[in-house]
Amino acid sequence: MVMAALFQACKTPEMVPEARLRPLSAVKLYKKALDNSFDYTTFTIKKINIEVENGESRTTFRAGIQAVKDQSVLFSVSKLNLLVARIMLTPDSVVYVNYFDKSWYAGGYEPFSRMMGISLDFQAVQAVISANIFSLFDNARALREYSTRIEEGMYVLQPEEASKLAKLEEKGKDERVERYMRRKEEPQVVQTFYFDPELIVIRKMTLEDKQTPRQAEMRFGDYELTGNKYYPGALGLVVSVPGSRLAINARMSGFSTNDSVFVSLKIPEKYERVSLN
Repeated sequence: MVMAALFQACKTPEMVPEARLRPLSAVKLYKKALDNSFDYTTFTIKKINIEVENGESRTTFRAGIQAVKDQSVLFSVSKLNLLVARIMLTPDSVVYVNYFDKSWYAGGYEPFSRMMGISLDFQAVQAVISANIFSLFDNARALREYSTRIEEGMYVLQPEEASKLAKLEEKGKDERVERYMRRKEEPQVVQTFYFDPELIVIRKMTLEDKQTPRQAEMRFGDYELTGNKYYPGALGLVVSVPGSRLAINARMSGFSTNDSVFVSLKIPEKYERVSLN
């Protein structure tokens, strides 16, 4: 998410003491963040250095992004300056071309959700690449079931129900929490968002499945000016599921919201279509 031009680019603001922070309701936080939010019609990131670690191996590669708001996101992935893959995301499909083994995939988001261990769709991907999680909410009314608090020197936004459970856990009332969770029929995945109190930008978001040990945490850092808004220059994602841990760190540069020539995704002849189910 993104912000006011009162602060220097490329610098992380100093942490504001919690005692100086004034409480904000969920709706007020939404409105402040929405005013500062990064927006675009077309958006490109020319250079993304990515490191992926799964506990057994570590891989580095380079990527780029071209995005058209609400229509498509194209990821181009290279290794040693050689194009390895392109992934085109649209609201209803994923097309993946692997130039290394000459194969391609076209279908839904489900296989990627399973591989990542978190739920993925176009709206979620677009919210992450724009650092604007409030794009996941239809309007301010959707925030009525959320509460805010101050933690780690940041504003925290969390569903009211989850906040109550967190307070019970802090008081050591684990049995009451377990009884409550057993009464719930659907898996409870809690989303929690942490906002910088000065720039009102997203700094961290977590997803926690209360009925399994599955967790995901994403951090946004190194905000810099892009146009008249701020955009993060660094992203970190950690996904923990039973028996495995995936960590992805990315550093980005070459941001632009200017119109540019967009690459179209073409599937070469004789490439083999594969299934990821």
